[in-house]
This record gives sequence, structure tokens and C-alpha cells, in this order.
Amino acid sequence: MARTLAERLDFVEKSSVFSLNLMRPLKEGSLKNKVIGSAVTGYSIQLNNLSYRGIWVSTFEDIQLTVDGEPVPKHNMVFRLGALCIPIDDLGGHSEVFWGATDVVSLDVYQVGGLSAGEHHVAITIKRRNDFGHSVGDGSDGPYDPIPIDFLPLLITDDAVFVLPAER
Repeated sequence: MARTLAERLDFVEKSSVFSLNLMRPLKEGSLKNKVIGSAVTGYSIQLNNLSYRGIWVSTFEDIQLTVDGEPVPKHNMVFRLGALCIPIDDLGGHSEVFWGATDVVSLDVYQVGGLSAGEHHVAITIKRRNDFGHSVGDGSDGPYDPIPIDFLPLLITDDAVFVLPAER
């Protein structure tokens, strides 16, 4: 039985066969405040890796996060992979860092007091380049052949509502 593209994408998104969520960058249920001692120093949200093979972090050109309609300043965000924390604007300079398909990554936001208990609408836009180094054209038209659309950066978006429980 032939399936439509929509049916196949729905299967991938919902199937337990696929433990990786390759369709949505925001990891469901992962928004939480960051607490050190008794101080709330900000919040974090985990990201799904959108590649079954993993991604070089240098392919990320930009990450924009909005919480409750307010853009999060990039200077308040870091990309955290294990113990490694990289400011968002510095991701492109880290060609030695590979985000493996099952590695846990979060965006940590430094904001005194964190987020209040209750619902929060989170939106993300990720701009990333193709991680394969293809050359463009055969050189017969000079070194500046037009770049095919396949090689332009991808814009990946997601948004979701998260609920933070009241502090105990």
C-alpha cells in the first residue's frame, strides 16, 4: 500500500521505532528552571538532533529563541553539549565539535529568577548549512556559478507550549 508523504512523516514523528525525533528541534517536556542552591539562575530547554548521523555544530549559522513572545538575547544563551558550553554566536567557529545523534544538548538561558510556574510558549528558529562540502558548478562559467537552492542554509522552526510546575 502506497503512503502519502504526510502519512510517512506522521509515522516517523509518532513511531516508537524511531527513538530520535527528526522532525522537531524542541524536546517535549524539557523546559526547566536552572537552580543553584536556592537561586534560580535561568532556564534551559533540550534540543532534538535533527540528523540520524549527528551534526557538526559549526554548521549552525544562527539560533533564535522566543519565550512568551519575547526574543531571548543571544548574549544570554549558550549551547550546552555535556560539559561544553558555547555561546550561540560562536558555534560557527567550533568545527571540532560534533553533536552525536543521541547526545543531550540544551540551550541554557541566563536570566535571574528563571521562568514563572505555568504555561510558556517557546519558539525556535535554527539556521544551518548543509554539512557536506560539495563544490558548485564545473568551473566552465568561472568561479562564481550560481548556488543551487539545495546548498542554501536551512531554516528550521518549531514552537510548543511547556508547563513549568510550581516550585516545591
